Amino acid sequence: MALSNRRRRQVSMLLRFIAIGAMAGAIYGMGVDAKLSGDLGWEGALRGLVTGALVTIVIAGFEIFFVNDPRGQWLRRLPFMKVALLKTLFYAIAIVGMDALGDVLVPINGAYPIGLNLNTLITLLVALGFTFITSTIMQINLLLGPGVLRNFIKGRYHQPRQEQRLFLFIDMRGSTAIAEKIGDIAFHRLLNQFLSDLGDVVTGHGGSIDKYVGDEMIVTWRLPDRHAAGALDAVAEARALLAERAEVYRRRFGTAPDFRAVLHAGAVVVGEMGDQKREIALLGDCINTTAKLEAWAKGKAVDVVASRAALDAMNPSGEKLDLPATSPHIHLTPLGPQLLPGKAQALDLFAIAFDQEKA
Repeated sequence: MALSNRRRRQVSMLLRFIAIGAMAGAIYGMGVDAKLSGDLGWEGALRGLVTGALVTIVIAGFEIFFVNDPRGQWLRRLPFMKVALLKTLFYAIAIVGMDALGDVLVPINGAYPIGLNLNTLITLLVALGFTFITSTIMQINLLLGPGVLRNFIKGRYHQPRQEQRLFLFIDMRGSTAIAEKIGDIAFHRLLNQFLSDLGDVVTGHGGSIDKYVGDEMIVTWRLPDRHAAGALDAVAEARALLAERAEVYRRRFGTAPDFRAVLHAGAVVVGEMGDQKREIALLGDCINTTAKLEAWAKGKAVDVVASRAALDAMNPSGEKLDLPATSPHIHLTPLGPQLLPGKAQALDLFAIAFDQEKA
């Protein structure tokens, strides 16, 4: 189910990019053809539409199904300039190659022929410049986090605003003991692999990674969001993934990591913060309560804990149910109202277990 959800979002994103690429190609092709022939350039529009769609399929498909997919972890971990140069080379070859294929599929009388000529050189130079800028922006977006650069440019959070968010805090169990056992350098590599593996899972379920705090990953869903219904599925998949890769972790690091997860939902204030170093910060009682819930869970024999507010947020119907209707493999154990340290009101909590853990 998780895989189909990820693929559904990926295919939907690719189709949107193809539509945009085809439209941009049609406009460009019409302009070039009009300049060469002096008429409206409808042949060029058709040629540009086909070429734009082909280029988008290759480039956007590569980004969506490889670079930003679990299989592209090794590429994302390369140094910034290596990634930018490799992607620039790939994109340039794709643009020039698909431009040549477009000429074969939709030939235009009087157009520049395929081969080593001035038009090909100009196309190559434009492709190199465009793709270097694009790949650099994508790398910056990856560094900041999905959507952060776009929100900075749009000024969405230039003035603080209140939003409803679902939070998932994940932290590695026994990280201090593990670091002492394997050393700081090895622990950094282990933590990096751990966060990368779990990050691929939670983003595949529509979550957005807000930040890393030591051995902890903070994930959010902006509400209302139908993808929030899959937050517990993300936790279940993450636990299953670590169990599946346990031997790989042991071979590489001498230990297999595990994690604790807590979920809570509520209102937060989101806005740009800082001057010399700017970021989009999330503040409010909901985050503080989630952090207190995580500290409380560390002293209990439970791996996954969710508040009533989190369970309600995960129901796309908006009904007050104990479980998301789309997750029959998830099981609840009511923990009752619990008064967390520093809180005036008790929080209604539930311990979460999954089918594979109950077997």
